[in-house]
Amino acid sequence: MNDAFAPTFAPTTWRHRCAAALLAAAIGASAWSVHASTASDPSTDGETAPAQALPAPDDPPAPAVPDLSALRTALTEFHCAELEVAVGKDQRIAISGLTAGDTDPDSLALLAQDFLTGQRAAVEIERVSPALCEPLTLIGPFRAANAGAASSLLIRFKNATGTPFEDGQDLMFDIVAPDFPAHLQVDYFTSDGDVIHLLPNPLEISGRVASGAVRRLGERGAGGRFWSIGPPYGHELIVVVASPTPLFAAPRPEAEAAASYLPALKQALDSAAPATVATARFLKTRAR
Repeated sequence: MNDAFAPTFAPTTWRHRCAAALLAAAIGASAWSVHASTASDPSTDGETAPAQALPAPDDPPAPAVPDLSALRTALTEFHCAELEVAVGKDQRIAISGLTAGDTDPDSLALLAQDFLTGQRAAVEIERVSPALCEPLTLIGPFRAANAGAASSLLIRFKNATGTPFEDGQDLMFDIVAPDFPAHLQVDYFTSDGDVIHLLPNPLEISGRVASGAVRRLGERGAGGRFWSIGPPYGHELIVVVASPTPLFAAPRPEAEAAASYLPALKQALDSAAPATVATARFLKTRAR
């Protein structure tokens, strides 16, 4: 307040006026945090306007997720392997899986660079018995056809991916049929060179399934065959072929040496109908 006006007021009045002025200033100051003052802007006619909120700090942009489809397609060319590619929390590309062939980690890392603009992937693969490479090689073209199908042939384990099957545990899994009525040939290749034909089998002589149907194998009490995990332990392989007509005209022995069966499988696949597709899954078995 200007001191030039002080003499015109009595001391008590002066104190009252000063107190009123301070009170008004205090009210004005406290009100400022909620409303914008309009006393100096005649265009507002004393109305108050909402205060403008302070802009929030910009969030850091989310890192772009790379397109992995071309790399996934390239990985299917490794017929003797089951490979996965994913983006880690640190945004680094990771390739993992199993291989029965001579797939080299450095070669996979270099391949990733070709598809990911120079980014080198982290590669972690585990080698399994080379004997499992031949069945995978035989079904290679049919696996590729299955990968490109709108409704593909699938093997589904109840166990989470990578969880081992333990000694004495029942081998039970589902097969999801492709988008045509099919006959299933389901083979289990052991780590020591044998093959067990899970379907057809002596109790289930037909492997026929409807389009898109789910066929469960190995369920106790369902009236079909069931199997339990036993030695030898290690990585083993399930191969499923779905064809419009049965792959074999006569049933195979329920168990036989893979070396005897693979030439017959090759001959059957060579003459299979064009719609035939196949898939495969590794599984790990171990003692308790």
